[in-house]
Amino acid sequence: MGVYNVSDVSEQDISNLMVGRDVILNIEKTPASSGKPVIQVKDLMILCDTGKPCINHISFTLREGEILGVAGVEGNGQSELVEALCGLRKYNAGSIQICKTEIKKLSISHIRGLAVSHIPEDRMTTGVAPNLSIVENILSDKISDHKFSKHGFINKKKIKQYGLEMVKQYQILCKNPDVRIDSLSGGNIQKAVLARELSNQPKVIIADQPTRGVDVGATEFIHKRLIAMRDEGKAVLLISSDLNEVIGLADSIVVFHEGQIVAYFPDTSKITELQLGGYMLGIHKQSSNEIKEVIHG
Repeated sequence: MGVYNVSDVSEQDISNLMVGRDVILNIEKTPASSGKPVIQVKDLMILCDTGKPCINHISFTLREGEILGVAGVEGNGQSELVEALCGLRKYNAGSIQICKTEIKKLSISHIRGLAVSHIPEDRMTTGVAPNLSIVENILSDKISDHKFSKHGFINKKKIKQYGLEMVKQYQILCKNPDVRIDSLSGGNIQKAVLARELSNQPKVIIADQPTRGVDVGATEFIHKRLIAMRDEGKAVLLISSDLNEVIGLADSIVVFHEGQIVAYFPDTSKITELQLGGYMLGIHKQSSNEIKEVIHG
């Protein structure tokens, strides 16, 4: 991203910069029914390798039964936040509590044990093992479950049944669940990632660019699944650079710019892509009192 002078940036510049995809999807959902806090981030700071803050003292709360969107031009701290929430990166100051448990000293497996699911930004690098089958990828975090293995012996029959069930439930187009996952289209690989992450009965779902590089059909499927999880009372943190997606799918939005939250919109139905774009570029910034509303007391 270059440096922008406010007087040099037109509405058309913002509009051109913020285009997410050619096809604009109409996302249907009922109003959220928010519950108790599930993630509480307080005064969080993360330093980059250069020593400068990637995340600069941010605070927010994610509650049950809501989708909180994180909007921002890529490279403004979103990835570092996701890594900290999932235990992939240590943070330098502040606090992250998930289900009232401070996670700073917890391992990745312990954080997942708090019923946290993660749909990663890059499915081929961190989302799947490309050389393994569909069912092996879906079961990668469940293989020690007594349902699939006991006394060191794997129950191949139950694994096959589970694979067929997941392929059907998540509409994964394939010859059978035993084919290599990298033989599938991007949309079907992403559905397999969802099958693994959403079948864990999560309380928290961190969805990082969940529809990037997938077709319209897969995008609609993913949106419906995330909304269904929200309606079941799950908490969803949605990170997306597609403004049509983040406005349409999220119930509320925080905007990141240079590692800080510069705006909070509690009702996405009242904002436009153009308005959001001005905050993403740092042209506008809300007052501290407006931003603090995302802490929810």
